[in-house]
Amino acid sequence: MEIAVPIPSVIDRLQKRLLLQTAEMVEEWAGLVPELTRYEDEHLLDAKPSDEALAAHRKTVERCLAFGRLLAMVTDKPDFPDHHLAEVVSATLETLADKLSMWHSPRMTRQESDRILAVCFPDES
Repeated sequence: MEIAVPIPSVIDRLQKRLLLQTAEMVEEWAGLVPELTRYEDEHLLDAKPSDEALAAHRKTVERCLAFGRLLAMVTDKPDFPDHHLAEVVSATLETLADKLSMWHSPRMTRQESDRILAVCFPDES
């Protein structure tokens, strides 16, 4: 009995389409990082950013990370054909995780900062 649908060619077409759509999504998703940086510059660089601005930032970064993890489920496979795209996903996930940590972890005190600077630059004090 012969199969009416040529399975290999259908799968090839679907894989090509998936790769193209994944690349478009990764590009759009990774492009959010500069937008987040602009938001941080405008709303979080104040000495005391508002609770609302911090909450909005945290929620946005967490959503971006969650979406990135979905993309990584596809791109992290050893047989994923576009290694550059996989690297973009990985680097963007790292950047987003760093943003979350930088803006939402406990801040260093002035004393801690001064101590680190004194250790790293002993001749500068």
